[in-house]
Amino acid sequence: MFQKMESSNSEFQLVCLKVNARLIPRFSQLIASGFRMNIETGRSIREVLCGQLGIAKDYFDNRIQTVFLDGKAVDNVDSAWVENGSRLALSAAMPGLVGATFRRGGRYASFRGSISYSKSKNVVAGGEGSITLKFFNMIEKELGPMFLQKGIIIESQRLQDFVRRNLEELKADGISVDLNDAKIDVAALLEMNWKNMDILVTVAPEQQL
Repeated sequence: MFQKMESSNSEFQLVCLKVNARLIPRFSQLIASGFRMNIETGRSIREVLCGQLGIAKDYFDNRIQTVFLDGKAVDNVDSAWVENGSRLALSAAMPGLVGATFRRGGRYASFRGSISYSKSKNVVAGGEGSITLKFFNMIEKELGPMFLQKGIIIESQRLQDFVRRNLEELKADGISVDLNDAKIDVAALLEMNWKNMDILVTVAPEQQL
């Protein structure tokens, strides 16, 4: 269902990591504070997440209970439009009154007031762009590995910090690293002069990359 993400920006460094399947959850640290994906803009939230990024419709309808678009809680994901630079946050059901208040289409939605999304009168133009995604609670655990396999855009410093913290275990486990289709040692990632650069990272189990 998920295909590798290709970079349309020549400035991106493409880093492909092939790891032991048991280490995949460790890489959730790369997505914890959000990541970017290239999309076609001018589409609804449902069209972007299900049609373009491959989230199953049943999962989206039944598991993702709370959606924020640019900091606004969304009730109707079919009439909320995504544009270049939009920020989407996704969460499973949250407990208590807070969870009930922010649940899309929930009975307490009227309590939100000004932090609810309202459809813009302007037509959002379609075209190539990118959005920032952030997952909360179980959504991160369940969707994170699939998006890592597809490919995420993050700050280079985040990858280097992750490698620095986990270097010995990654080396012991025999991680395979391709940088722009050339094989390198994982420690060499720490020597790259990637200051203030975004990179495209894919992480997949050994047998799938």
